[in-house]
Amino acid sequence: MSASETRPQKPGEASPSSARGPESFDKSWGEPITMRVEYGKVREFARAIKDANPAYAGDGALAPPTFLMTIAHWIEGGMGGMRNLKLDYRRLLHGEQEFEYLRPIRPGDVLTARGRTKDVFEKDGKRGGKMLFVITETEFTNQRGEVAAYSRSTLIQTEGAVQA
Repeated sequence: MSASETRPQKPGEASPSSARGPESFDKSWGEPITMRVEYGKVREFARAIKDANPAYAGDGALAPPTFLMTIAHWIEGGMGGMRNLKLDYRRLLHGEQEFEYLRPIRPGDVLTARGRTKDVFEKDGKRGGKMLFVITETEFTNQRGEVAAYSRSTLIQTEGAVQA
């Protein structure tokens, strides 16, 4: 295939021309989405992660620490707008996930979430060439207008296939 020809793009695959530097990423907040925290879902989530902590059951139950990840199924573009970043999923690693809680999250809360790309930088790698680090952030505000939590994810795209 010559350089002037293009092949069909597969899902999750960025085009060769989409190689971008850190300065090309939009860091503005995305559209907000609402998430109602339901007692049954909190209990189901605690069971799914096999955590029998009584704090996740009964009156005054708390949402487990990673419960906020469930909203990723509902946010257009994924947590922090990840699907809108145009990264090549064949060379993408999930480097880190962190949660910062400022307020307890309980059944009955109505959270508004909005995501953004917080930071982008490059580092030289040894086995896969240059690495592009993208840090996404999702902010969760409760029904009282208080920021309740942040979720941050570090995505790493390697320049080429990782060599063993």
